[in-house]
Amino acid sequence: MHPMLSKSTRKKLGEHFSSPVRYKHLQEHAEHIIEQTRYSITDNLIHNLLKTGVINSYDISAKDGKTVTLYCSHKLDKLNPYVIAQAMFPKEYFGNLTSIYYHSLTNQVPKTIYICYEKKPAEREKVNTVSSNELRRSFIKPHRHTKHVYTLNDYEIIVVERRARNSCSGVVESHPPSTLLPNTSRVTSIERALIDAVVSPQYNGGIVSVYTYFRNARNLLNMTRLTKIYNQLDFIYPYSQSIGFFLDKAGMPKQASVIYKKFPPEHSFYVDRDAKTSWIYDEKWKLYYPAGLVNED
Repeated sequence: MHPMLSKSTRKKLGEHFSSPVRYKHLQEHAEHIIEQTRYSITDNLIHNLLKTGVINSYDISAKDGKTVTLYCSHKLDKLNPYVIAQAMFPKEYFGNLTSIYYHSLTNQVPKTIYICYEKKPAEREKVNTVSSNELRRSFIKPHRHTKHVYTLNDYEIIVVERRARNSCSGVVESHPPSTLLPNTSRVTSIERALIDAVVSPQYNGGIVSVYTYFRNARNLLNMTRLTKIYNQLDFIYPYSQSIGFFLDKAGMPKQASVIYKKFPPEHSFYVDRDAKTSWIYDEKWKLYYPAGLVNED
């Protein structure tokens, strides 16, 4: 028979486990506090806590069938959804639209939370450039969307796999005190956030929104950092042309010239997937883009 826990001990334990954690971290927390109980075996303590309702387990399932189990003394619907997202993926980092919102590049409060994780890509030969035909074949296709999506109350937690080399480049610690992200979390920098928005507009509110983010980033960008991060990410496609184009159109000609000099356009490129023959062509950046995307004055 397991020893009983006193009312005061249960209260202390409830406070100790008020933040959601995965089972591995639940065990670590239990080991730190076990001396305050009559237990000597961590799993027995956890079993009692679950049996008596001091803590509860919550299964959160994704559209692709994956399930994450969290343990917490509070109900999940009472907690900050960003805290829950970090608890689900404690080694990963916030990115895409979550980072855009964190850096105040949009006023729209998103109902999606983006978590990014790295997957080491298969070794590939260094590709210096791709042909115009290859670019066109790739960019007339629509975007792919991950099914690794969890629904949590009114929010969706979307988990995005990153295959780029050095994919943690431009990932920083969140600045406390943040009213949005947990203080111990990581998030992409403003420079990395804009690069990601260009590369994956489908996870950043769409390509029309990307132009707004660049406009809102005026006077905030460090171009040395941006070009360094871009180099480290080692893209096959020339996203630098889209970045330079947006910098130009957003009223940052000096920053755009930095991109132009470091990454001069070679082949015609497309600002987004699902490219149309009706798109306008920008001669300077050799870039096709939809009408109405940017202010032309």
